[in-house]
Amino acid sequence: MKIAPQDILTQQFGAKVKGFDKDEVKNFLIQVAETLESEIQEKENLRKNLEKVRQKLEKFEKREEILRDTLVSAQKFSAEIKTNSQKESELIIREAEMKSEEIVKSAIERQKDLKEEIRSLKFKRREIETDLVNMLNSLKELIESYQKEDEDFEKVEYLSGK
Repeated sequence: MKIAPQDILTQQFGAKVKGFDKDEVKNFLIQVAETLESEIQEKENLRKNLEKVRQKLEKFEKREEILRDTLVSAQKFSAEIKTNSQKESELIIREAEMKSEEIVKSAIERQKDLKEEIRSLKFKRREIETDLVNMLNSLKELIESYQKEDEDFEKVEYLSGK
């Protein structure tokens, strides 16, 4: 059974012949009641403070949980970004390698085409050179034949006396 300070103050004791001094008992009971009242008040204040601290603790725990979740999410997001960046860089590298291979193949094909064109042009030049030499030889022969005819014509003229 709990005893309240008011119970102490209102407590009545029976009188006996050789009992305690009533005033001393009454004063002592008043001091006990005041002390008990003070202790109860302090206990209530401590309970209220404890409740406030628990509420703050609860808020901090919620904040901590939110921060932890945020940190985990940020770590996951960071990992995803890193993974995506690696995949994207690998894709870019593969595309660049493919393009470089295409450029090299195209350059090799162009080189082959140019070599073939150069061969063809050299062959045509030789044909033209040969044709020019033949034509010059023909012209030389023609000129020589004209010169021969002119000499023959001059001999005939000279012989004919005119």
